[in-house]
Amino acid sequence: MKGLVFRLLEDAAARGDRVSLVAFKSGVPEAALALRPTRSLARAAECLRRIPLSGRTPLAAALELASRVVRQELHKRPNARPLVVCVTDGLPNVPLHRGHDPLADVLAQARLLRRARIGCVVVDAVPPDRESESCGPALAAAAGGVHLPIADVTPAGFVDVVTRVA
Repeated sequence: MKGLVFRLLEDAAARGDRVSLVAFKSGVPEAALALRPTRSLARAAECLRRIPLSGRTPLAAALELASRVVRQELHKRPNARPLVVCVTDGLPNVPLHRGHDPLADVLAQARLLRRARIGCVVVDAVPPDRESESCGPALAAAAGGVHLPIADVTPAGFVDVVTRVA
């Protein structure tokens, strides 16, 4: 999965795009801004290498934070073409607020992306034995974006989709 994200970072750097990374804090069910918007491939790659993979998925919080980062970036650079690339197992298990439904929160955040006209590509890395449980297709539909099962993703094809959606 990180290889795919690194390829996207390389492509973005080659075009002079700014990238940011939102990740999940290790051992804590929270999303965190791991990298502020930058054009530096080296900084982005180093940040990506340090991001741990974890079992807790505060996906709604990550989408909320990504949306906030994009809005801040658009305030500074109004001509930017925003795009959120969400690489996920599609199995949200942490709600935005205690007692809420994690899936409902994810879909609500996705609809907010759509309303804000923020492009979205969902790379669905759900394990094959849990494919029917993934919210990836619903997330992409709610965001007005594109759903890509990770098994179908090639680096070149992925960059083409991202370029088309952005």
